[in-house]
Amino acid sequence: MPPGQPRTRDRSANSSLVSVRGASVLQELLTELAFVLLPRGLTPKRFSELARSAFVQAAADMSKLRNGKVNHSRVAAQTGLSRADVKRLLTSNMFDSVRADQTPLSRVVSGWRTDRKFADKDGSPKRLRISGTRASFTGLVKKYGGDVPYRAVLDELRRIGAVSAGEDNVQLQSPKLHSQRQDFVFLSPVLPALVDGIRIASTQARSGAASSIHRLSLPVETEVDLAIVRDRCVSSAKAMLEGLGHSLGTQVTVPRRRVKSAYSFTITVLLAENRAKRTQSTS
Repeated sequence: MPPGQPRTRDRSANSSLVSVRGASVLQELLTELAFVLLPRGLTPKRFSELARSAFVQAAADMSKLRNGKVNHSRVAAQTGLSRADVKRLLTSNMFDSVRADQTPLSRVVSGWRTDRKFADKDGSPKRLRISGTRASFTGLVKKYGGDVPYRAVLDELRRIGAVSAGEDNVQLQSPKLHSQRQDFVFLSPVLPALVDGIRIASTQARSGAASSIHRLSLPVETEVDLAIVRDRCVSSAKAMLEGLGHSLGTQVTVPRRRVKSAYSFTITVLLAENRAKRTQSTS
C-alpha cells in the first residue's frame, strides 16, 4: 500500500464528517423556518421557487462582468441550473407570480368562494353539509382537494380557525383569516439581526476572528420572575445602547451626519423568551 494512501483516506473521512455536520446545521435552520412558515401556508414548492430565484440572483451579483452584464454561463456553473433556467429566473419577477401556493387548503377555500355550486351569487361561501349532497363539503374537497381526504382538510381548516363546524355542517369564516397566512411581513423586525448573524458567522469561519456573538440564558421559574427579568433586560438594553450612542458621539436611531459613511458598526440586542414544555405531575 502506498505510504500516502491511508492519509488520503483519513482526509476523505474527515471531509465527509465535516460535510455531514454542516448539512445537519443547515437542516436544523431549515427545520426552524419550516415550523414558522408551514402553518402560514408556504409550501415546499413555493419555497423552492423562491430559493432558486435567490441563489440565481446571488450568483448573478457575483458574476457580473466589467460592463455590468451578467455572465449567464458562470451563474449556471455555480448553481447547477441550465442557462435557460438562469435567464428565465433573471428576467421573470417572482413576485408577479404571487399566486396561491396551490395547497389543498388553498384550492378548497378558493373553490368555496368562487364556485357557484358552493357560493352564493354575491360570492359569499355557503354553509355546507359535511356529506350527503352534491354541494357538500365532501364534494367540495373531492373537486378541489386532490387526493387528500375531506376529514384531513376539515381538521386543518378547524385548526387554523378558517371554519366553524357543527355536527353535520360547516361554514367558512372570514377569508381574511386565510389570507393572513400568506403574510410574512412579521419577519421584517428580525431580518436584520438574522442577516447580520449569518454574515458574521460566515466571515469568521474564513478569517478566524474573535467571536462577535455573545449569548446569555437566564433560567426562571415563574411567570412573575419572567416578567421581572423581561423588564430588567429591556431597560438594560435600552440604557446600554443609549450610553454607547452618547459616549461614541452619535445618536442611537438617527445619525447626526447625513454623509454616507464608508463603514458602519451595528449593535443588535435580541431578547427571546423560551417556554419549556413541562409534564404535569400525577402525584
